[in-house]
Amino acid sequence: MNNNNNNNNNNNAASASTTITSQQHECLIRAEKAQASRDFKQAELLYRNLMAQNIHLPSVYSQLALICAMSNRINEAQKLWLYTLKLAPNFIGALTGLGDICRSQRNFIKAISYYQKAIIENPKFAMGYLSLSMSLMQLRKLGESEQACRKAIELEPGLLEAKDYLGQVLVTRGKLSKAQVIFEQLITENPKNVKALYQLGNIFKSQGEFSQASSYYQQAFTIQPGYSEAHLTYSSIYKYTDQKDSHIALMLEQHQRDKLPTENKIQLSFALAKAYEDVDDFVEAFKYLEQGNTLRFNRYNYTIESDQVFINNIMKTFNKEAIAKLQLSADNSAKPIFIVGMPRSGTTLVEKILATHTEVHGAGELDYFFKLGTNQFLTEETGFLFAPLNAYSKKQLENVGHSYLKQIEQLNKDSAYITDKLPFNMLLIGLIKIALPNAKIIHCVREPKDNCLSIYKKNFTTDNYRFAYNLTTLGQFHNLYRRLMKHWHDVFPDTIYDVHYESLVSNPEPEIRKLIATCDLDWQSKCLKFNKSKSTITTASAVQVRKPIYTSSVGLWHKYQEHLQPLFDALDDD
Repeated sequence: MNNNNNNNNNNNAASASTTITSQQHECLIRAEKAQASRDFKQAELLYRNLMAQNIHLPSVYSQLALICAMSNRINEAQKLWLYTLKLAPNFIGALTGLGDICRSQRNFIKAISYYQKAIIENPKFAMGYLSLSMSLMQLRKLGESEQACRKAIELEPGLLEAKDYLGQVLVTRGKLSKAQVIFEQLITENPKNVKALYQLGNIFKSQGEFSQASSYYQQAFTIQPGYSEAHLTYSSIYKYTDQKDSHIALMLEQHQRDKLPTENKIQLSFALAKAYEDVDDFVEAFKYLEQGNTLRFNRYNYTIESDQVFINNIMKTFNKEAIAKLQLSADNSAKPIFIVGMPRSGTTLVEKILATHTEVHGAGELDYFFKLGTNQFLTEETGFLFAPLNAYSKKQLENVGHSYLKQIEQLNKDSAYITDKLPFNMLLIGLIKIALPNAKIIHCVREPKDNCLSIYKKNFTTDNYRFAYNLTTLGQFHNLYRRLMKHWHDVFPDTIYDVHYESLVSNPEPEIRKLIATCDLDWQSKCLKFNKSKSTITTASAVQVRKPIYTSSVGLWHKYQEHLQPLFDALDDD
């Protein structure tokens, strides 16, 4: 929760002024001093004492709300800030605090509204612009996000958080050289800026410069040994050959620290699992895998039933009969190539192969279509499920395709094709085929046990894969996925091309030739040398697809077989 709005709390208090006694004024001063010295317990006691005396100063309620927010009493903080706005409708501290709550709840549109009101009230509010930038980024309004972040820096050049975030925005926009300049400047200003060192490591990693990336990660966790994210990412690109490796020892030391935050323990657990797998100690590897996954899974109140309901709803809604009745002027563009499937099924490898072709731009995991499909069609009124297709207007369905093409056109205007490899677009294949009937759909298929194990080994950076951190729910979700893909093949026969991971890695040239032909592309031999491409890769497979095709991951589940019975039982239930 952002607590940098203290300096803006008194700018408009007069709009709801109240007469207070000298004793009450002294109590307010003591409360503010206690809060400034981080004695939050005493500050809260004093603020509540003032409230009990029926004092209606906005700053009292806003500062108490901030203390509540910082101690994770979000509902109470929200009520206090809303009351503050009743006293003073333009009170910046309350507007910013409510914006932060909305942002934490992923209600980015409402968060933006609050931040914009705060900026109107104080056009020189640098933190307001930074918070606005962060919310715009989440809505993929990248240009506006960059502009807001640059405004924050213009207003407050010493705001390092804004400079760091601008670098992240530029990375997301693919402006890696500009981002690199920013992070290098931050390191020049402070050689011990571990966040900037880490971000530079990520830039070099995404470009396949693993030696340079490793150097930056090592610098980061040498300066700050508890920087678990740097340990995790370093482990993903480093090949361990000895259990006595000094980095394993350092990670074990950090992992065993008392009162280690859960997120740090999760990241170190996944990193240690990778290290022990490298040295063929699969018992230790699974021990840490299970620990990391269990800690992550316990964050969520996840059961398979919600996904069962949703996928059953998709199959019921997008059926042959309902689709045949639609009379749409669907967009006939063949520009998009959707690469779908389960995570860790080979989607990055397939995209890398296609993007090596001169007529194809690899755009990575775009959330454009998924957001269009879910935001427009899944509403609270329908229980966040699809209504029957005839409940949607012709224009509503057509606009999905038009809007999507407009968005991807901004990414690359020159290439004949653009790939979109968000795996979970598999859920929306029905909508894709309705709105963009000429789009290619490539479905990546991998042996279920290997696929599920590969998922279980990854600590994903988003919360989109909640099923992934428990062997039973992982197997159950894989069953749902297979049912769904069978449904799509039945509804759209001969229009979805399956690429089998095992066939691709064991017999690459003929499989790659078939893939290229399926996408209506002329053959280019350079597609066989996809691993030599200098394109940027930011997904979890960034390391693997820089290598020539290898088969060592095929059948890896055998190494963990004694630990995977809950997964096998779930897969067998299908």
